[in-house]
Amino acid sequence: MNDRLKPNQEEKIIKNMVECIMDDLDNFYFDELIMKQYKKELFQFFKKISKEYSLFKAGFDFSNKKNIVNDKKKIEEAVKFINEIMRWHKTEEHPYGVQQKTFSRKQLEEIKNILEN
Repeated sequence: MNDRLKPNQEEKIIKNMVECIMDDLDNFYFDELIMKQYKKELFQFFKKISKEYSLFKAGFDFSNKKNIVNDKKKIEEAVKFINEIMRWHKTEEHPYGVQQKTFSRKQLEEIKNILEN
């Protein structure tokens, strides 16, 4: 079974996305010429993303952070921050430790592994 979209199907999806955005913008008053130019730029933007990252390809892997983020310094800062949070222990200030925070220790370890790989 071929899960890839045909080029005209990709273009239809992109046009629909652009139309949805433009419909939302119609609630505000903008210069018509600017809106036409914005629509054209938006369409080109989505086509470029589709071509570079194969967003419409079946099985596109959003977990591959290198497709989206490739800033080693920011990744290292995030890992450092996660390591610091994971070292939290039960104290008077934090009587429940990291387990009662928004992220569980397991979730933090999974995020850290994704960032480090």
